[in-house]
Amino acid sequence: MKLPPKATIRQAIRDRRQWVINTLTELVRYPTLLGREENGQRYLAGIFDHLGYATRMEPIKLERIKDLPGFSPVDWTLEGKENVVAVHDPGTSQGRTLAFNAHIDVVSPEPVKLWSSDPFEPRVVEKESGTWIYGRGSGDMKGGTLSYLWALAALQDLGLEPASKIICQSPVEEEATGNGTLAILERGYLTDACIIPEPFGETILTHQVGVMWFQVRVLGQTQHVLGAGHGINAIEKSWLIIQAMRSLEEEFNQQHNKPEAYRDIEHPINLNVGTIEGGDWASTVAGECVTRFRFGLFPGEKCTDLMRTIEERIAEVAAKDPWLKENPPQVEYIGFRAEGARFNIDGDFGRSLQEAHELWRGGPAVELKATCTTDMRFYELYYGIPATCYGPLARNIHAADEHVSIESMQRVAEVLTSLIASWCGIKRRRS
Repeated sequence: MKLPPKATIRQAIRDRRQWVINTLTELVRYPTLLGREENGQRYLAGIFDHLGYATRMEPIKLERIKDLPGFSPVDWTLEGKENVVAVHDPGTSQGRTLAFNAHIDVVSPEPVKLWSSDPFEPRVVEKESGTWIYGRGSGDMKGGTLSYLWALAALQDLGLEPASKIICQSPVEEEATGNGTLAILERGYLTDACIIPEPFGETILTHQVGVMWFQVRVLGQTQHVLGAGHGINAIEKSWLIIQAMRSLEEEFNQQHNKPEAYRDIEHPINLNVGTIEGGDWASTVAGECVTRFRFGLFPGEKCTDLMRTIEERIAEVAAKDPWLKENPPQVEYIGFRAEGARFNIDGDFGRSLQEAHELWRGGPAVELKATCTTDMRFYELYYGIPATCYGPLARNIHAADEHVSIESMQRVAEVLTSLIASWCGIKRRRS
């Protein structure tokens, strides 16, 4: 069957607006930081239950995923963390199946003093002729979760439901490894396509870079400040490594090293010096320093090749320094080991999404070539499932005063109702 007229759908979506605001603000109140995701997951599971889906808490089993392609090594506890999976099963499918994947984990809000208010006490702010919800995770990506739930709930309110299976996935670990989504797919929650509603401003993701996390451990020689000239400061020696990585970053971003898709982006490969821990006393020459880095790589490139390049450059630096030559820095890999990925916007699913966007917005969506990674890579690279990101407008994600646009979420919900109808089919809701 066909969807009702656009005006009818739009009104049903508008009627759900306050429910969305209330639910999103409550979800943001859960500080679902790495290792603290459980309470937020259980709250979200209750929302799925309320919508009538078959909801399951799926514990991650390290032994099942640690040797799979795409797994990222960790130095924190992964075993026992829980993903949430909720399934709408109409019984007999009349179309193709679809997954909505939206991670529950958020990044640290520190330093909190940079925020204008408590990052986990969300604020609803009227500005720029619209409504914005402030709080850590409001945009990245709890607003995305509520965007697709908005579409599904509005269809229910119209007495309709998808005519094929929908799997709602709430993974952990997206901001650090992606191991949560890997565990969901390993458990067999597979579909014909997937939407990840990342806060990319109603664009369609076509390319994303890979991401490698690594740390470099440098040893020095401790000494009381009285004899500082006889010590070796590990923090200062680490600066040589940082400079070498900056030089490598500059090399990767030279125009002749960019693939065609990224030629128009000035600086697609980014190095970040994320954390540095060194020394243990202000009056003692620092005897050890560990610096954690994030590096990007283009789609089609292998993490193992980047690892080899990083190690070669660090070895070159060490060979030129008398102390580091005798005490080589140690490179260790913890966290993201993610390759870049592509989405074929000209394939069946890409055309369906683009047509749904054009129906509501009057023109094609902007195609995004992202300089970050998302869990899209698992579907595309390892399971052969077409997947892309299409989500609302948010600002200051990973920064102070993160906020998401309710109007943009509403527009995303409109588009997703049409995508669900065209991809999955639509039918009268069972009583």
